[in-house]
Amino acid sequence: MSVSFLYDALNDFGNLQSAGDFPNVMNMGEASAERMTVDLKLPQGPLESGTLTLSVKGSDSENGTYSDIVTGSDVQASDLNGEGYALPIPKTKFKFLKASLSGSFTGTVQAIINTYLGK
Repeated sequence: MSVSFLYDALNDFGNLQSAGDFPNVMNMGEASAERMTVDLKLPQGPLESGTLTLSVKGSDSENGTYSDIVTGSDVQASDLNGEGYALPIPKTKFKFLKASLSGSFTGTVQAIINTYLGK
């Protein structure tokens, strides 16, 4: 049995072409992203080169100070081009979430909360 995923703008942190914070902040309200993942996608095709690291940060207020919740391992462009990448989000108390990338890469990367909880 295959599983279909549905992404929408409410789950989209946005796109980046260089290291930094993705432009969109998620207001979780009373919801939790626990057991979900932040998936990296390539909306404009494969990355040409580079290594990047994805982090998810949280804050109690949208314009407050954000603290790291989880940071993934280094991902090579060639790995992202092939199998993609998903960073699991642990349980967190924060209402606002943002994603960020560190490293150096050539291309466009999109970060999306994947709401599929798995088994």
